[in-house]
Amino acid sequence: MNATDLDERRPIDWINSAFLVLTPLIALIGGVWYVARFGFTRYEALNLLAMFVLTSVCVTAGYHRYFSHRSYECSTPVKLFYLVFGAAAVENSVLCWASDHRRHHRFVDTPEDPYNILRGGLYAHMGWIFYKDTRDEKTRFDNVPDLLKDPLVRWQHRWYVPLVVAVTFVLPTLIGLAFGRPLGGLLFGGFLRVVLVHHTTFFINSLAHLYGERPYSLQDTARDSWWLAPLTFGEGYHNFHHKFQADYRNGLRWWQFDATKWWINALRLTGQARALKRTPESLILKARLAVEKERLALRAQQSAASDELWRRVQARLDAGSARLQAAHEAYAHAKAEYRRRRDQWTADARRQWDETVSARRAEYREALERWQATMRAMNRLSQPSAQSLLTLTAFMDIFKHRLF
Repeated sequence: MNATDLDERRPIDWINSAFLVLTPLIALIGGVWYVARFGFTRYEALNLLAMFVLTSVCVTAGYHRYFSHRSYECSTPVKLFYLVFGAAAVENSVLCWASDHRRHHRFVDTPEDPYNILRGGLYAHMGWIFYKDTRDEKTRFDNVPDLLKDPLVRWQHRWYVPLVVAVTFVLPTLIGLAFGRPLGGLLFGGFLRVVLVHHTTFFINSLAHLYGERPYSLQDTARDSWWLAPLTFGEGYHNFHHKFQADYRNGLRWWQFDATKWWINALRLTGQARALKRTPESLILKARLAVEKERLALRAQQSAASDELWRRVQARLDAGSARLQAAHEAYAHAKAEYRRRRDQWTADARRQWDETVSARRAEYREALERWQATMRAMNRLSQPSAQSLLTLTAFMDIFKHRLF
């Protein structure tokens, strides 16, 4: 029995279906009518923006990185904020959301994946929500025992619907009322904001599994999309996230847009977050090198290169990646030791360690340049086709680059 047959046996969730269909219609028709009748002021814009930011942060930093992955610890007030405004996203209680998300990571791209992209982009985006989950709570929540022990999480699950009504619709209406425009608050801070939060969240289930690069893992469909990151508060670096789920960051580098990472860092600086989990740079480098070698192996399999020739190339690649990783670890260790002990050293000792760190940096950069030169040589090889096969001469070009 395939996944489509299983869905045919599952009843339609009419409440979810009606909400997903009606909210965009109300936002569109009601919004157009309201603007034509009353105009659109900065108060509606601020209401929409504030509610969008608050609920989006609670989904990405709260529902996702805190409750689902436990990538950091936070204070009770912050946790309560996540639960209250996370409910306003109208994406179910955190118990249900985290359970589905953990199943997604465990069974990604299989029939057990709740939003399996292999069933199509629309299904992964929102189609899966139209069906009821008919499992009993004991079975459904068997993968979130830590959350079941949390009284605040249980409280939110019990009072989820009243929280949705109060924070999703009543609160923005009251904000609008404060400026004499309650209906505008409801339409823009309520309905339109819900639609925007829904679909930016859903983009991660669909677009982040369809478009982008896979620099850290080729084992599933998750992809890094720089252009998706600003729309999703930094969740667009999805290939990195699937490979290193426990990391509180999605955007690894400082220049990668990850508003959620910046939010968590701000919480840490104010004492509201702690124990932020970071993947060691050595493991990240190892993952990238493994992907590059795996891609080259796939190309070699499609080429006319002999097994013996590919084994020789692979041996050099293995040696080069090992050298690069060793140089990186030596550089990282030197930097860490210098930062840890520099205040205890004399000026002469610090100067000597400056030289040591510089030497380790130079060794790492040299190893990296050699590796990149080899990758460029490999990428210059002809793409395999019926008329153009990889040749012995082309492969021998790899041996011009000294890796070790």
